[in-house]
Amino acid sequence: MSEHHHRITHARRNLLVLGVSAATVFGGLTLSAPATAQPKPTLDEVRDKVDELDHLAGEANERFNAATELLAEIERRLDRARNDVERQQVRLEELSADMGGFAAATYRAGGIDPTVQALFADDPADFLARASIVDAFAAQQTEQLGVVATQRQNLEQRKLVADEELGRQDAVLAVLAEEKKTLDDLVAEQKELLAELTAEEQARLAREREQALSRSSSEPSIPASDVPASGRAAIAVKAALSKLGYPYVYGGKGPDSFDCSGFTSWAWRQAGVSLSSSSSAQANQGTRVSVSALQPGDILFYGSPVSHVAMYIGNGQVVHASNPRTDVLIAPAMQAGGSRKPFAGAMRPG
Repeated sequence: MSEHHHRITHARRNLLVLGVSAATVFGGLTLSAPATAQPKPTLDEVRDKVDELDHLAGEANERFNAATELLAEIERRLDRARNDVERQQVRLEELSADMGGFAAATYRAGGIDPTVQALFADDPADFLARASIVDAFAAQQTEQLGVVATQRQNLEQRKLVADEELGRQDAVLAVLAEEKKTLDDLVAEQKELLAELTAEEQARLAREREQALSRSSSEPSIPASDVPASGRAAIAVKAALSKLGYPYVYGGKGPDSFDCSGFTSWAWRQAGVSLSSSSSAQANQGTRVSVSALQPGDILFYGSPVSHVAMYIGNGQVVHASNPRTDVLIAPAMQAGGSRKPFAGAMRPG
C-alpha cells in the first residue's frame, strides 16, 4: 500500500471516529434531521375522524353487548351445572350411606357377610329357604354397588360440565375487558382530537349539535300520542319518544342513559316484550318486515355486520340513541346509521 493511500485511509478512520464521538457527546443531535411539525387538523378533518371513531366505538360496543349476552347465558348454565353437582353429590352420599349399612352389619357379624351367615343356620331344614334369601341379598348388594358406581360417574360428568362453563365464563370476561379497553381508548382519542380545536371551532361543533337536537325535537309532524300505532307497539313508541334528548352512554340500558340497542330494548320492555341487549341479536327477534310494510314500533338495523338499531315512528322517521354527542333524537329512517352503517333490514318485535 502506498504511503499516500495509507494517509487517506487513516484520515477517513479518524473522521469516522470523530463522527461517532460527536454523536455520542451530543446525543446524536448533530446527525439528526430537524423535526417536522405535524399540521394541525382542520375542523372538517376532526369531524370526519371523530365520526370514524364513533363508528369503531359502535362496533366495539356491539361486541361488548354481545359478550354480555353470552356471559349471562353462561352464568345461567353454570348455575344449573352447579345445582346438578350439588344434587348429585347428595344422591351419592345417600347411596354411600346405604352401602355403609351393609358394611356395618358385616362388621357386627364378626367380619362375615350377613348373606353368608344365612347359610350356617342352626336349622338345616331352613337351608333352602335361606339360600334363596342369600341370593336376593347378594343381588341387592351387587346392584347397589353398580348404582353407586354409576352415580359417582354422573357426579364427575356434572363437575366436568361445570368446569367447562367456568372456562367459558373466564374467556368471555377476558373479551369484555378487552372491548371495554377498546371503547375507553377510542373515547380518549376522540377527546384528544376535540381538545385540539380552538374555542371557536369547539363552539361551532356545539352549535351543530344543538341544531341537530333542535331539528329532532321539531321533526315529528304529530304528537307522540297520535303516532299511528296500536297495542304494545304504541306503548313502546310512547316510551321511546319520552326519552328524546337523554344521554347516549356506551353500554347504557336505561332508564336514564342508553346505547342504541339498550334504547330499543328498554322501550319494548315497557310494553312487556323482552329483547336482547345487542343490536345483532335483536335483528333475529321478531318478524322480518320490508320497508314498504314498516309500522311504528318496528326496529330498523344498520351496518354489516349489524351494529346499530333504531325504532320506526312513522312518516319515514326513527327515534334512536345515536352517539355520545347527539344522544337520543329523531332522524330520517334510511340515514340513521350514517354513511358508514347503511340500512340492513327491519324486524317487528312481539
